[in-house]
Amino acid sequence: MSEIVADDSSDLHGVKAVLEGTLDLPATTLIDRRIVQNVCNMVGTRGVRLSAAAMSAVLLARPELMKSNISVGIDGSMYQFYPNFEQDLYKVSSVFLDPDFVQNRLKLRLAKDGSGVGAAIVAMTVDRDRA
Repeated sequence: MSEIVADDSSDLHGVKAVLEGTLDLPATTLIDRRIVQNVCNMVGTRGVRLSAAAMSAVLLARPELMKSNISVGIDGSMYQFYPNFEQDLYKVSSVFLDPDFVQNRLKLRLAKDGSGVGAAIVAMTVDRDRA
């Protein structure tokens, strides 16, 4: 999806390569490729908005966290590879949160294998609480 969105060539050659080469679809027209690119853009925009809403909901539920600098670890290929995802996430987060906080005290960071690390922390906590 990231590759499709990033294609800015006039004939959307990169989109064609993904659709016809990687996905082994039959020959596509420029209109087909534009439609696919538009759908990918819509899905990406939705992903940014959902991510910003979820992160903001957690921070709004814990307002004490927003009194100082905070780093938020984000895992996933959308954050890592999707064009402008990080910048858009800051922008959309400013709709929910104080723009000064977002601009000056919120730091978004890539957290590789975040779900695996999170699961390990939960397991460790449960094991400790059983003892």
